[in-house]
Amino acid sequence: MIGVGIVGAGGIGVVHAESYGRLEGVKIVGIADVDAGRGQKLADQVGARYYATVSALVANADVQAVSICLPHALHAEATIAAAAAGKHVLCEKPIATTLDDADRMIRACRDAGVKLMIGQTHRFRPEHLEARRLLDEGTIGQVLFVNDLIWWAREGDESLQWRGEIAMNGGGIFMDNGVHAADRLRWWLRSEVTSVTARIGRGRGLIEGEENGTALLGFANGATAVLQQALGTPASASCCYVEFVGTHGVVRVDTWQGLKISLRGKPWETVEYPKDGLGGFDLELFEFVSAIRENREPAVTGEDGRAAFAIIGAIYESARKRTTVELEPRLVVAS
Repeated sequence: MIGVGIVGAGGIGVVHAESYGRLEGVKIVGIADVDAGRGQKLADQVGARYYATVSALVANADVQAVSICLPHALHAEATIAAAAAGKHVLCEKPIATTLDDADRMIRACRDAGVKLMIGQTHRFRPEHLEARRLLDEGTIGQVLFVNDLIWWAREGDESLQWRGEIAMNGGGIFMDNGVHAADRLRWWLRSEVTSVTARIGRGRGLIEGEENGTALLGFANGATAVLQQALGTPASASCCYVEFVGTHGVVRVDTWQGLKISLRGKPWETVEYPKDGLGGFDLELFEFVSAIRENREPAVTGEDGRAAFAIIGAIYESARKRTTVELEPRLVVAS
């Protein structure tokens, strides 16, 4: 039995609690949150103990691993505290809000001999996994160009709470949905980004940071990708999809909806894939606990989280300087 603790009892903390509850051999031992009412409520729901601080939670010897479900700017200190107590860490994306913090997190977990996984849940969605299989098998030949688009609907003007604050979020829409795109593109293409040219902007003023933007990413394997983000579109226009254009065909992945392929001489075809069993978050958490049980690196390492974050940082730098930013093909964590 693996005892887990959840740091942060907000929306994503509840999702983690629900997913852990569907996994065998896992017990939620504790919930930590600065909001006593919210933290106690979730603790009562899952039969766990409430803790007011991270340090108190990780001091519990029955806790072997923790999920960090806090605002982005708080990821580093919570992760480092957990590692210092010898706990394995699943940290929600993005890994941090600075590269220095990302490096500190990776070093702390490495020095403590604990696992660090970053919660890039898009890697575990069934339609995304099937798309990766098709790409790996060369079904559409060499990938030449990719279009990755996420439009987040927002009909009203209600607050996004900490997500709307640059100090807590680390930026705007690219720090929320953009980091999903950055990570999944690296994963799908099995290649690193080497150049970034971007423009970002604001729209309705729903948040302090950027609300829209487009980035042109150059990959080490020669592929090019356009990454587009928007916040505040009508609900009817909300979308999340990726199109891969290859030498032999096209694959389109509609997140949460499905997958289709177009090959020369054939009409568009719907691609069937397994849809039963655990969902994306369940599979993500299952991978985390499996890595602990099998004493191996998780599928999304701290270095993966750092690389995705570095792409977002390059997008911001490019937009600020209005120039192309070059990245090293392999991002090395500072020693």
